[in-house]
Amino acid sequence: MARTIGKADMCELLTHAFAYPDDRLAHALLDESFIGDCSSCFADIGCDGWGAEALPLPHGESGDGVLAFMRKEYTRIYLSPVCVLVYPYESAFLHVESGREGVPVLFRSAVTLDVEAQMREAGVIPKNARKEPCDSVFQEFEFMSFMYGSLAAAIQEGDEAACDLWQGRVERFLDEHALKWMPAFMERTIEHSGEGLYASFARIALVFLGMLSEEVVEREKELV
Repeated sequence: MARTIGKADMCELLTHAFAYPDDRLAHALLDESFIGDCSSCFADIGCDGWGAEALPLPHGESGDGVLAFMRKEYTRIYLSPVCVLVYPYESAFLHVESGREGVPVLFRSAVTLDVEAQMREAGVIPKNARKEPCDSVFQEFEFMSFMYGSLAAAIQEGDEAACDLWQGRVERFLDEHALKWMPAFMERTIEHSGEGLYASFARIALVFLGMLSEEVVEREKELV
C-alpha cells in the first residue's frame, strides 16, 4: 500500500517538475519541500538508489527570481522557437531519436492517439487536448499518478478485481509508452542541461524509472 502511494506521489512530483514552471514549484524548491517530498516518496517505495542532492538554484533569489531562472532553462531545452533541443512529447521525441526526417507531428500521431485512448479507457479526460499533446512527459506522469492512486484505493478497499484492472493498466502504459521513451528523454535532458536544474530533475526521474523497469522485469519472470 505504502509503496503504491509512494509511486503515485512521485509521479505527481515529476508532473510538476517537467510542466512549464509555476510559482508553486519555485517556492517548493526554495523552501526545500520538493526535495524533502522526493526523499519521502523514495523511502515509501523502498528505493535504495536515491541520495538527496542539492539543487543548483541561483543564490539570493526570491520566488520570482527562481521562477524566471527555471523558465529560461525550460524554454532553452524544450520550447526554443529556433531549435527544440529535446521535445517533451513522446511521439515527437521518438521521431527525432529514431533519426526520421521532417518536422514531427504533435497531435495526430499513432503514439499520441494511443496515449489518449488509454487515458479515456481509464476514465481520464486529457486536459487541453487540442492545445497540448496528451503524450507530453508531464501529462504522462500525471496519468501514471492517477493510475497508481486508483490502484492504492483498490488495495485499501480489498477489491481484487479492481487491483488487477489498475495493475494491468499501469503495466500496459509503462510497457507501451513511459518506459519506451522517458529514460532516453531524461538522458537527453541531462545532456543539454549540463549542471542545470533540469539535469537534477532528470536524474531523480531516472532513479524512479529504473526502479519501475526492474519491477516490470520481475513481474514478467513471475508470470512465466
